[in-house]
Amino acid sequence: MGRVDFGVLGRLSISRDGEAVEVTSAKQRTLLAVLLTEANRPVPSDRLADAAWGESPPAPATLRWHVHHVRQALGGDRLTRRPEGYLLTVHPGELDAERFERLCASAADLDDPARIAEVLKRALALWRGPAYADLADAAPVGVEASRLEELRLAAVERRALALLDLGRDGEAAAELQPHLLAHPLRERLRELLMRALHQAGRRADALRLYRDGRELLAGELGIEPGGALRELHAEILREEPPAVSVRPAQLPPDVFAFTGRQAELAVLDDLLESEGSARVAAISGVGGVGKTGLAVRWAHRVAHRFPDGQLYADLGGRDPGEVLERFLAALGVMRVPEGLDQRAALYRGLASSRRLLVLLDNAADSAQVRPLLPASPCCFAVVTGRSRFEGLVAGVGARPVPLEVLSSGQAATLLGRVARVDPDEALALAELCDRLPLALRIAGARLVTRPGWTPRRLADRLEQERRRLDELRAGELDVRASFEVSHRDLPAPERALFELLGLVEAPDFAPWTAAALMDLPLAEAAELLEQLAEAQLVQQLGFDEAGQERYRFHDLVRIFARERALESMARAEREAALDRVLGCLLALGEEAYLREYAGGFRLARGDAPRWRLQGEVLPAHPMGWLAAERATLMAWVRQAAAMGRVAACWDLALFSVRLYELTGNMSDWRESSTIALELCREHGDSYGAAVMLVSLGSLELFEKRYEPARELLVQALPEIEGPYRALTLGNLGLIERALGAAEAALAHMTEAREIALHEGDRATESLMLSHMAAVHHEAGRRDTAQAILGWAATVAEGIRRPQAVIRFIAARMANDRGEYERAERLSAEVLAELAVIGDRRLEPSVMAVRARSLRGQGRIEEAAACARDALAMARALGDANAEQEYARLLDSLSGEPVGQADLT
Repeated sequence: MGRVDFGVLGRLSISRDGEAVEVTSAKQRTLLAVLLTEANRPVPSDRLADAAWGESPPAPATLRWHVHHVRQALGGDRLTRRPEGYLLTVHPGELDAERFERLCASAADLDDPARIAEVLKRALALWRGPAYADLADAAPVGVEASRLEELRLAAVERRALALLDLGRDGEAAAELQPHLLAHPLRERLRELLMRALHQAGRRADALRLYRDGRELLAGELGIEPGGALRELHAEILREEPPAVSVRPAQLPPDVFAFTGRQAELAVLDDLLESEGSARVAAISGVGGVGKTGLAVRWAHRVAHRFPDGQLYADLGGRDPGEVLERFLAALGVMRVPEGLDQRAALYRGLASSRRLLVLLDNAADSAQVRPLLPASPCCFAVVTGRSRFEGLVAGVGARPVPLEVLSSGQAATLLGRVARVDPDEALALAELCDRLPLALRIAGARLVTRPGWTPRRLADRLEQERRRLDELRAGELDVRASFEVSHRDLPAPERALFELLGLVEAPDFAPWTAAALMDLPLAEAAELLEQLAEAQLVQQLGFDEAGQERYRFHDLVRIFARERALESMARAEREAALDRVLGCLLALGEEAYLREYAGGFRLARGDAPRWRLQGEVLPAHPMGWLAAERATLMAWVRQAAAMGRVAACWDLALFSVRLYELTGNMSDWRESSTIALELCREHGDSYGAAVMLVSLGSLELFEKRYEPARELLVQALPEIEGPYRALTLGNLGLIERALGAAEAALAHMTEAREIALHEGDRATESLMLSHMAAVHHEAGRRDTAQAILGWAATVAEGIRRPQAVIRFIAARMANDRGEYERAERLSAEVLAELAVIGDRRLEPSVMAVRARSLRGQGRIEEAAACARDALAMARALGDANAEQEYARLLDSLSGEPVGQADLT
């Protein structure tokens, strides 16, 4: 029987052989809690039912069902049924409450205060929160929870006495404070805390604690404090009072027109209510995102919770020792010691018995902040800065509160409130301000101070990107300056990468882009990107479908980065970096094809140089990388055209085609090929123009516009040679087949197959053979078709996409021959394969074949379901011709016409 550990000193928890076990059902957790209160003793069934169901007892079978699931969670024979009830076996040391009581009992036998303090520290460390925290409402559990809580308080008091005997008064005070807050009427706790404060030299705090307790007892119970408290109070009064008692109130004024941030305010509220060690919130974000505004707004909301005062410091460029000097003076210290360590120790001692709110604004990093954090759980610190403060998160358990730009609606609301205009009129201007609070406030101020200006007029001025940061400046408020702070502190490599990234037009980017820009190995570039993210100059978006971490700029930051690149770098340096990215993208795209098609489907190739990356980028399924970079491909087609890089432009547009085929992204296909075609014609690149004509002709074929497709392909064919000529002829064959010219189709496909065979392109050869098989099948030459298709399968061995197409054609042929079960099996195999390789375009056709195979077997309802799926897929792809075909199929299966409502 394995070990099971039970935790009840906090939220009920179980672990079996070191692995956590989760019991999520509230009923089952209650049953387990009751069994644990009576560990190793039988508990009658009716008592269990009363605890979990109250006055609505369940059927016996229901109780047994829940007990069975508890037994499964525990494993083994831990929970057994006896004649007198259910018995939970708990071995010595497995229940944290039992270990706690055992340690308390051992401490009771000791005389040495140091030993007592150490043993009770171990005992109290077992507590994670209130006993049976989420289950104490059940009557028998509540009784046991109250008993344990009383034992806990007794242990706290005994340990405090030991600490006082040892002269560790500040430590005793810090530990007693949260327990007194939770049990303010417990006089023994108040007495011990008064004594600890008094012995620590905090006479005024001790007297105030007595006064607060007396008022509480009178108000709640109508009684005076007990004799021990009164005697201690009198003893303290007989001594001389301290010279100074102060309550700092240093918060800046609250923020005007504060808008949104409800989720972040809720996180801060939640942290304020939590138990544990010193509480720290770390608010981080790009310059101007409103970190200080959030911190100040929340601090004003909760200031009443910190009656001993609020401390504030702007840490921009300040030494922690200087800030501590100011804090100590604010807390009444007349002679501030020299040295950072001495000041920090005195500060922590002063804060240990106070309820202070500390706001540390504009911090550079965790090291600057750490000496300024109070150690008491009664205090709360809020840190703001551009750093992510990972050192604070790891070291003191700080709660990260990352701050992003406002939503569109919130941004317009803030701008409207500052500028006193209708938020609906401010939507476009808010977007041009990148929804950044600082920029929004500047724009609002400019509108208010310039009579006659409207949001539309200022938006028109901001539309000019090169002037946007100039416009977002008002007095001491300056968006550019807020970014300059982070930029100035960057080491040289990170600064160079930041500036070069500003030249990239893609909406986001992965580490390979940084590697190419900087001419670095992938791992080194990824580290530089991470440092830019730490400085909040780029935003991490998470991982894409190819497993790459992606990043983006906020728009205004990108504009700033581009400005700096244009100022600091020569044109030749900038263009060389961009050319490396183009070369890297071309090299990765070619490698993706080589891996995916085992060297087949060879495309035409321009003479643009390739840049080979040091590091692995492509995943196991390389086309997944192309899919992850879809927006990047389109952006670089445009940027290559703008740079006049003709060969790179049409090369990128060409190897993007297969991605568009798979995903059904016809608009990007058309745009990228059209851009490249116009560029080729402008620069006299006849071969590149012909390649793009083939691309556009293939698009027309995909969209079933056969005559325009044939015209474009025939126009291009004289310029096309090598493997790409095979693909061009193959598409012409498909057009002739669709137009009913079987022999012309076979002629084109046969020539294409011969070229592919000569070039050693098995992927193209196998597809040509499969299409030839389909033509023979449609012409009634089924034996010939079957033989050619088998040949195609042999040629395609090991190349996944052609194999999927061949199985699809085989499934269609099987349907035509009445081999419906075989067609169903083949179509299921193809669908599974398409799900892996991500080919969305073929899915609805395969689903329709499957529907026909099911209809042939008389399984009409299943067939109709498949037809509906095919219809939905075609609609999602925007394939109107396929929609009509699958609507007719569904009509034939359901017996009812599929109307327009069914197609939308």
